[in-house]
Amino acid sequence: MRHLLPPQGFSLLSIVLITALILPAGCASRGGRTYGDAEVRKVQTVQYGTVLDVTEVMVEEDPSFIGPAIGGATGGVLGSLLGRGTGRTLFIIGGAALGALMGAAGEAGMRRYPAVQLTVELENGQTLVVVQGNDEVFVKGDPVRLLQSGDGSARVQHR
Repeated sequence: MRHLLPPQGFSLLSIVLITALILPAGCASRGGRTYGDAEVRKVQTVQYGTVLDVTEVMVEEDPSFIGPAIGGATGGVLGSLLGRGTGRTLFIIGGAALGALMGAAGEAGMRRYPAVQLTVELENGQTLVVVQGNDEVFVKGDPVRLLQSGDGSARVQHR
């Protein structure tokens, strides 16, 4: 009877752990009080204003190859555990294809996050819209500050 072990030292547990550690890496908060490494020590201009409108939205980050690649590799390894000869090859191909589809679907779900679209009227009369993660609760009439970087990115914070 053939043993059902993945080839060349891979274990199913190691594949699952790698998948669990790598996929969430792309899911960072994009809120008004969360900064990425690239934003630290960058000059930002500050303008003051008032929230005119708050709309809840969903942000979908661009997909990457990570989910399909890990899913495909996992499916291929699992498929290699089944069958012999030509049948085994078909299981590997089918497992890799199914795994890639499942990995893409899983990654897509992880790359969506709730956000808020804020319409802000600045003190100079200009009206701007900023979409950001919803790590702060805003309501119409809130006094806020708008922080804008030289690259055009901006965030809204309570005063």
